[in-house]
Amino acid sequence: MLEGMRLVVTGGTGFVGSAFVRHCVTAGATVTVIARPTSDLWRLASIVGHHEVIRAGIGELGGRNELRGADAFVHLAAAGVNQSFDDVEEMVSTNVIGTASALRSALDLEVGRFVLVGTSGEYGPGVLLSEDSPLRPTSEYGATRAAATLLTQTFGARRALDVVVVRPFAVYGPYEAAYRLLPYAILRGLGGLPIDISSGRQTRDYVHVDDVASGLELASCAPAVTGCVLNLCSGVETSVRAAAALAAELAGRGAQVRSNIRPPIPGEMWRTTGDPTRARDQLGWRSRSLAEGLGQTVAWFRDGGRNLAAYAQR
Repeated sequence: MLEGMRLVVTGGTGFVGSAFVRHCVTAGATVTVIARPTSDLWRLASIVGHHEVIRAGIGELGGRNELRGADAFVHLAAAGVNQSFDDVEEMVSTNVIGTASALRSALDLEVGRFVLVGTSGEYGPGVLLSEDSPLRPTSEYGATRAAATLLTQTFGARRALDVVVVRPFAVYGPYEAAYRLLPYAILRGLGGLPIDISSGRQTRDYVHVDDVASGLELASCAPAVTGCVLNLCSGVETSVRAAAALAAELAGRGAQVRSNIRPPIPGEMWRTTGDPTRARDQLGWRSRSLAEGLGQTVAWFRDGGRNLAAYAQR
């Protein structure tokens, strides 16, 4: 579906964005990654020479004629993904004002479709959250991402720009930052070391990063989803403790999960799962099981990914 397409991708050096760029290159698309001058390209090292990188601010793209008429502009750039990040002004600047700049650039460049990659944090906590659920974020990160969604929908409607919003839930997989729960659990498990968590009773809806990349491909191409919001999730509620224990089991070194060792994260959502029905019906998209996805992820870390983990602190 992507073969022969031209795509502009912001945030393409990050965890999810780089997976999407690698997916697009493999599928035969022409991809231009918009990266800040300070962005580290280590996650794209395996496809050097197969994509273009423009070091520029998002608001500086309007005059880039080489980007004009791209089939899709996929906007993944965001600040605050790391829950310890607490710079509210930077989140507003990147997630809201940056999205406004991206929308203006997409309009000026006359792209075919603008895809905003949001987050399940826009909803706040809830079980089997649908795309029509109210937005009740519990963090400034979620609030600024919700603002970006509303801005994208309004901008697209007023200016006849084809827009789609995609909301991944708890994404995991190869190249994820080492401080995140599942890479932490995998790396500790591979070393046979105890895996220390908070209560572990929080629940998440885990979705593999390669499935998210496939969902973004479909969202970039499918003709019938203009104006839609689409959840990318499994619909399966899994506790943090159960996910960490599965990672330890698959690592195969007998590591133990120890609950109530780490403090809870302020503003953390307690229960969250999404309803994948719309993505399934509109895109024909489905996610793999957590057991399958974690097995593949453990194998990646075991076979050399752990050597890359030192780079993945952001």
